[in-house]
Amino acid sequence: MKNLSKHLYWFLLPIILLVGLDEWIKAFALAHFPDESALTNPNFLNFAIHKNWGLAFDIPFRREFILLISLVIGYFLVDMLIKNVKSHPKIAFSSAVILIGAIGNVFDRIYYGFTVDYLIFFGRSALNLSDLLIVLGVVLLLISSRRSTQEQTHKAN
Repeated sequence: MKNLSKHLYWFLLPIILLVGLDEWIKAFALAHFPDESALTNPNFLNFAIHKNWGLAFDIPFRREFILLISLVIGYFLVDMLIKNVKSHPKIAFSSAVILIGAIGNVFDRIYYGFTVDYLIFFGRSALNLSDLLIVLGVVLLLISSRRSTQEQTHKAN
């Protein structure tokens, strides 16, 4: 268990630091960026506040439902991280990256009631560091899982 704790420490430290950075950026954005509706001539990338009350792409859902689903997914991510930290560190790392983004967005929903998006692309798509980390983590997880499956197939042959 002590050895597992040592391995987990190297995953927990970046999680704490990146969640802190994400929340700092969101607080800065809320204090200094204009509301998205103030953009009269949007460019490729704008820095403005978009309050996302729903799921991805502003799909409307009740806040309680979103929080419940987020907590269930978070539980599975923590479980995946713990189970794979020693045997499959790339899968554990991918899970940690997704978890960082999920924690940031859950914190927003609890604290603000919505997620704070501040990167506006083409005047339509809005996201934040948490969203980018979730996407990055999913891509890394897919790559890691595929490689792990290929390695197991080669070992079996």
